[in-house]
Amino acid sequence: MIRSNRLLGLLLNATLLRGRLVGDIKR
Repeated sequence: MIRSNRLLGLLLNATLLRGRLVGDIKR
């Protein structure tokens, strides 16, 4: 459970970072 939670957190952070980068580039 802890492992999956950690992986989920990393995935969420990666998606958020990617979205931020994409938003900056689209601007």
